[in-house]
Amino acid sequence: MDSQPTAEEAALRREIVKTFQIHAFELKKEAVKLCVKLFLEHDKDTRKKWTNKMIELLKKQTLQSSLISEELIRETFRQCKSKGSQDAGKLLNVFDAFSLHAYDFEPELGKMVLRKATPTLAADSSSFSHAARQRFLLVKQRAARCASLKNFKFTTCEILSASTKTLKSVVVLGMLTQQKADCYHIEDLSGSIEVEFKEDTKFHHALFHEHSIAIFEGNFENSVLKVNEVAMVPVESAETTRKELSSNENWFGGEDKIAFRCSERLRSALAKQEDTSIIFLSDVFLDDMKTMRALNKLLIGYKDQPPIAIVLCGNFCSRPRQTDTIDLLDRGFRYLANQLQQMKKEYEKTQFIFVPGPDDPFVDLVLPRPHLPSLLFKHVSPIISATFASNPCRIQFASQEIVVFRNDLIKKMCRHSINSITVESISSRYARSILSQAHLCPLPQHITPILADFSHCLSLHPLPDLLISADRFETFQEKVVGTETIVSNPGSFARSNYTFHVYYPAQNRIEASQIPNSELIDEFVPY
Repeated sequence: MDSQPTAEEAALRREIVKTFQIHAFELKKEAVKLCVKLFLEHDKDTRKKWTNKMIELLKKQTLQSSLISEELIRETFRQCKSKGSQDAGKLLNVFDAFSLHAYDFEPELGKMVLRKATPTLAADSSSFSHAARQRFLLVKQRAARCASLKNFKFTTCEILSASTKTLKSVVVLGMLTQQKADCYHIEDLSGSIEVEFKEDTKFHHALFHEHSIAIFEGNFENSVLKVNEVAMVPVESAETTRKELSSNENWFGGEDKIAFRCSERLRSALAKQEDTSIIFLSDVFLDDMKTMRALNKLLIGYKDQPPIAIVLCGNFCSRPRQTDTIDLLDRGFRYLANQLQQMKKEYEKTQFIFVPGPDDPFVDLVLPRPHLPSLLFKHVSPIISATFASNPCRIQFASQEIVVFRNDLIKKMCRHSINSITVESISSRYARSILSQAHLCPLPQHITPILADFSHCLSLHPLPDLLISADRFETFQEKVVGTETIVSNPGSFARSNYTFHVYYPAQNRIEASQIPNSELIDEFVPY
C-alpha cells in the first residue's frame, strides 16, 4: 500500500502536471511519480530548468499520443543529462513562450529583476493588476530618460484629482481606459481622471485605443482633461535600453546568462553568415491543393541554397474549428511530409518551425498559446528537423533576437482606435504603436484575452532585431525612427497570392517574395 504523499510532494505533483498540460502533454500516473522522485531534492529553478529541457526534447520526438509514459519520461531525462553542453555552440535556438523567465522592472532599484513567484494559469485579480503595472512601468521609465521629453513637466492623475483650479497645458502619461460607453479616462499608478477628446484634438502618428499608454496634453477644468494633443512615447533601441539599465543580462530566453547581442563570439559568428537566410510564411493551408502547390514550388526553388530555418505560421487549415478540422490537418501534415521526403537531403540542415494560428485546433483563445497537437508531429519529425513552437515564440540566431507572433491584431487595433486613420498609414502606425508600447498585444482583456501571469512572454523589452507580426493584413515591412528593429508582416500566404518574407540576419534585411500564380498551373503535389 502506497504511503500518503507529503505536502511538498503533493505541491510538486500539481506543479509538474500543470506544466506538462500547458504544453499539451498528459502524464500517466507512474510518470508523475517518477518526475516527483527526480525533482524532489532540487530547488524551484533547477526543477524548471529540467522540466523545460524535457518538454523541448519531447516536442522533437515522434509521438503517437500526447499521453506520456513512465518509460518515456525516464528515457527523456537520461537524454537531457547526457546532452550536457552539446547545444552551447548551436547558432539557432527556438524558445517556447511558456519556458521564458519572468523579469519585472523594479523602479526603486532601476533595473530588471527575476520574478520569484512561479507563473500559473489560474491567475487572480492581483496578477492582472501586476501585468498592467509592469506594462506601465516599462513605458514610464523609458519616457523618464527620453531626451526629447526632458522639457515637458509631467503631472499625475492624483495631483489633478485633488485640484479645483483650471490648469492650462497639463501633460500626463497614462493608460487610456473606457469605464462606460463614450466616457474615457486615463490612469496612472496614482489614480484616474476623465478625459475629453475634441474635434481638433491632434493625434500623432500611431494607433490610439483602449489600454494604449500615451502622453496626453490638454487643459484641465471642471475635473476633466480636455485633450489638445496625444502622442506615443518615442521608441528606444535595444542598445540604448541596455546602456541605460547598465545590463547585459539575457532577458530574451534560454539559459545563457549574457544577452546574445552582447556576446562577442555570437556577433563574430553572425558576421560569417552573410548569405544565411530565414523564410517566414503565414496562413499555410495544408488542406488546400493550390497552397500546397505554392509551398512545393517554394521548397523546390530554395533546395539548392536552403535557408537555416523555414518558419511556417498558421492557420494550417482553411476550415478552422470544424468537426473534421483535425482530420484535415492530419492529412495535410502527411502531404507536407510527402513533399519533404523528396527533398530530405537538401533540407537536412534546415530547421522547420511551426507556429499555431488563432484558429488552429487544440489551441485556447488566450495568449500565449501552446504548440499544435503532438499527434501531428509523427508525420514530419522523422523526415526533417522540426520544432512545434508556441505562439508567440522567440528565435535566436547567433547574436540576433527574433520574435514571431501570429495574430490578426491589426484589424482589431484599427477598429478600436479613437483617431481617424488612412489605409495607407496603417502599417507604419501599427509598427510605431507596438514598439512604443513594447508589448505584442496592448489591447484590453475583453478584446484579446491574455494569461496574466504570462504577459511577460508578450513583452518587447528590450526591442528585438526583428518582429514578425504575421497578420492577414497586406504584406509590409517597417523600421521606426530611433531603433534598428524591423517590423515585418509576410502577409497571408494562402490568401494573398502566396507572399512570404526572406530575412538575412547578418544584413538585418528583409526581402519580400511571392510565388507567381502562373507557375502553379501544372505543378505536381505528391498527395
